[in-house]
Amino acid sequence: PSGPAAPDPGPGGTAPVRPFQLRDVKLGNGLLQEKRDRMKNYLRQFDERRFLVLFNNQAGRPNPAGVSVPGGWEDGGLLSGHWAGHFMTGLAQAYADQGEPIFKSKLDWMVDEIAACQDAITARMGAGGGAGGGDPEEPQIGRTPGRFGKGLRLNGPSAAQHVALPQEAISQLTDFTIATWVNLASAQSWSRVFDFGQNATVNMFLTARAGVTGNVPRFAITTGGSGAEQQINGDAAVPTNEWVHLAVTLTQNTGTLYVNGRVAGTNSNMTLNPTHLGNPGNRWIGRSQYGDPFLDATIDEFHIFDRALSQQEVQSLLDSAAGTTGGGTIAWYRFDEEGGSTLKDSSPNGRDAGVVASQTETELWIPTHPGYVGAIPEDAVLRLGPPRWAVYGGNKDTNTWAPWYTQHKIMRGLLDAYYHTDNQKALDVVVKMADWAHLALTVGDKNHPDYTGPITRDNLNYMWDLYIAGESGGANEVFPEIYALTGDAKHLETAKCFDNRESLFDACVQNRDILVVTPQNRPGRRRPDRLHANTHVPQFIGYMRVFEHTGDREYFQAAKNFYGMVVPHRMFAHGGTGGNYPGSNNNTEMFQNRDNIANAMAQGGAETCTTYNLLKLARNLFLHEHDAAYMDYYERGLLNMITGSRADSTSVSNPQVTYFQPLTPGTSRGYGNTGTCCGGTGLENHTKYQETIYFKSADGRTLWVNLYAASTLTWAEKGFNIVQETNYPREDHTRLTVNGSGRLDIKLRVPGWVRKGFTVAINGEAQKVDAKAGHYLTLSRTWSRGDTIDIRMPFSIRIERALDRPDTQSVFWGPVLLQILGNPGNGAYRELTLYSQLKRDGDYARSAITHASTTAAGDPLFTTHDLTLRPYYISDTQPASSYFRRVEPTIAFGPIDTGVANRKRNDGLPNYDVPVSGITSPGDDGPTFLDLVWDQAPFANHGQFVSAVTRTAESFRQAGVFTAVESARVVSGAARANQELEP
Repeated sequence: PSGPAAPDPGPGGTAPVRPFQLRDVKLGNGLLQEKRDRMKNYLRQFDERRFLVLFNNQAGRPNPAGVSVPGGWEDGGLLSGHWAGHFMTGLAQAYADQGEPIFKSKLDWMVDEIAACQDAITARMGAGGGAGGGDPEEPQIGRTPGRFGKGLRLNGPSAAQHVALPQEAISQLTDFTIATWVNLASAQSWSRVFDFGQNATVNMFLTARAGVTGNVPRFAITTGGSGAEQQINGDAAVPTNEWVHLAVTLTQNTGTLYVNGRVAGTNSNMTLNPTHLGNPGNRWIGRSQYGDPFLDATIDEFHIFDRALSQQEVQSLLDSAAGTTGGGTIAWYRFDEEGGSTLKDSSPNGRDAGVVASQTETELWIPTHPGYVGAIPEDAVLRLGPPRWAVYGGNKDTNTWAPWYTQHKIMRGLLDAYYHTDNQKALDVVVKMADWAHLALTVGDKNHPDYTGPITRDNLNYMWDLYIAGESGGANEVFPEIYALTGDAKHLETAKCFDNRESLFDACVQNRDILVVTPQNRPGRRRPDRLHANTHVPQFIGYMRVFEHTGDREYFQAAKNFYGMVVPHRMFAHGGTGGNYPGSNNNTEMFQNRDNIANAMAQGGAETCTTYNLLKLARNLFLHEHDAAYMDYYERGLLNMITGSRADSTSVSNPQVTYFQPLTPGTSRGYGNTGTCCGGTGLENHTKYQETIYFKSADGRTLWVNLYAASTLTWAEKGFNIVQETNYPREDHTRLTVNGSGRLDIKLRVPGWVRKGFTVAINGEAQKVDAKAGHYLTLSRTWSRGDTIDIRMPFSIRIERALDRPDTQSVFWGPVLLQILGNPGNGAYRELTLYSQLKRDGDYARSAITHASTTAAGDPLFTTHDLTLRPYYISDTQPASSYFRRVEPTIAFGPIDTGVANRKRNDGLPNYDVPVSGITSPGDDGPTFLDLVWDQAPFANHGQFVSAVTRTAESFRQAGVFTAVESARVVSGAARANQELEP
């Protein structure tokens, strides 16, 4: 028998069950291949030289003429560099898939250039006579008299040129108000009061004077350039040299432009809102996407609200800074600071902005530690820690934005280049980066004048609790891998530096769910009440890697317990997490409180890259525990949210992936996302679909088949080649052909959604198997070349209920979420009545939700109540609903209506651990009588059905929900429905 395989540095490398290398598995034709090929085409055509522009700028190396930066967040701002790492991973995975030389040649060039940048930066330590230290000199930016208090003069006596806002300032708003005071110093045309967008094609702006007849103010939003603008034009020119109040509101399809509280223009045909902008990389006050002149004006009291103010509320802003509104609910910039380039947010959200000064030539900085490489200065990373403790915000010179997240992505990309393409130079560069990281997190910012000594555990706890700035991605996953590759134990020490010990790690070891807390119960010195989901999910991926290379069980326990807090307690139907709930701050990237599903989908949806990371965590946990529930979640997230994140288009203008995937009724997905976090993980998602289809036991005796997808596995050391033929998830039949001979246990996953059986035949002969839904079954035999395994798992329609509100439901076809097409309007849910159409077998597909047709691609379409339902993975911009409201007013069995109200059992729902505004918790909600009866289907005969109705009715009578008369009427109706319920 084979002995255990040698440990591997990657995920699960020391586990009893381990992944295959990506290159060992090739995808066949089907849904995953279609999505993969669209992304590979984008990777082929994107000019990789664009990523090195910002790296070269930091290294002092020249750039080729005419090559622009990628854009979005990869624009020279504080998150620049992260996308270069994602792109390297995408190229490495694309090469592993089919071995196409173009991906390796592009990747090799990037690695060579990054290595040269690293050498050039480190060389400055000697040439510069030691690191300089201290803060960069901040431009002198004063304040001037404003409309209320102070204001900010742009492009006047001070160096202030424009203002950059943080990324949450505008993303994912549907209804909104933006209001501000402006005092124009000159009569400029097209200068922007604000401009939020990606480029000149996708943006939303307000100009005080449009260059058209009358020089009226104009608000416009577009996703197709200036020719496709949806506009609101004013009716008179804005005067110069006096204070004028401008406000724009949008609600539903109506936009209104106010000048000094008066309606100056309206548009009742607005179909675009900020959600259609993706996550804008450019968020500016006083600067245009189009290269128009910078705003020559003083501004004051800049408010952003997440709702449309009434005219009376807008008018109240003329009388005082906040009027009757309480101030901007998303952000509020008052410009009342004494000076400097930081603009404080006066809303409760802490979204500080930064003044961007007129550019001046600066000398190249000198690094503090050797080995750094990046698209931002080393200082932007070091300033997160002592002595400066920089916070997240829009000021490039003093703030910071997830600097260790960016370092992680670059290091991850280099490691993937080494793993998947055998690029040794990539390993050399990443080891030098790891050496630098060790010094940065232990010695720290040693050349700063206020340096007080090495970084302590207490310092690290304080760093990682900082919203967004302390977001480190999965940085702690790469250092144990580098330890495994080098044997240098200091890299394990570096990995442990990322432990979030003060406010999360220990609680997760103890299984105390504190992902959302009330202010009075907030642990830690700086953590917010609601934790940012994608900050913390990757940390636990890293904790798994620390466990795998140290054996320290508390890291495993923390990861397992944390995962259990998210799945299922914070999981939406498509596998995502996040959202808002009434009374929470407007940020859909944050965790909702435990078991809050129905009240958390009110806005925005779920962030795609959080699901990317949850899948990585579920996969890694499975390698150690082999619980099929991890794979049930993995399949849910993969076949819905991940496949649904790539547009079904051939466009390569951008990666065509989602950021948020909205869940509110009648919403559309938006695609694009150059430079964003989800755009980056999107490059990875669609080039690694094969990574979890098969696993192997460490002793080589067992093959695990986890996912059903057309693919070919080459297990060279065992001499086996496994071919999987299937059109899953479009069809429910799979054939495995075993090319190879010898003893091997093959474990087949029986999905947890299976309702109609799971059958297996070997060489055409039916097998007696113990096929339990949500488990694996084992085929143990000596295989011969050409043996076939045929698997059938008939799909069925099933309904899932939200944990907190059972009448809020979603429809599934096997593993696939079905969306209801169309927009019911005004955020209303579709209301469906379905039980009266069921037969005794409880099969919804018989008449309640029926198969209507099949698309040319083979995707099934269903219908109910004259509505069309289709798989979530179909990715276009049609409005659709992932949830509906179940309305079953009376207890009816087929056409027999008992007239008794279909009342609810009181299960104390919702039962939130953190209060929700306007919602009583615990409440008195629960499943209805018909829910509880049909949960017991199928019924073998009518007597069994009547017995179930009788038992349930009696329990309702005893609980005081039914009277004795009502209970008898319900049982009588069930007894009379013999023929009506016959399948």
